[in-house]
Amino acid sequence: MAKYKLNVARDVDVDGEYSDYPSYILNLPYGFRFSDDLVHVKGFDSMADLRKAVKLEVIECDCPDCLANK
Repeated sequence: MAKYKLNVARDVDVDGEYSDYPSYILNLPYGFRFSDDLVHVKGFDSMADLRKAVKLEVIECDCPDCLANK
């Protein structure tokens, strides 16, 4: 079973990085998704929330797109 390792430079986009309250978008690479739904992208209000979700919510994915691009 593969485990996702966060790579901020590759997988995280900052939305509103020049505002007082930026948000963060995690784009999971092929082979991973969030456990609560079949989604590969999710937004977060803080980097702490994003890191917590990586530990608790990211699982391996076997959807057709992930299988085709592994």
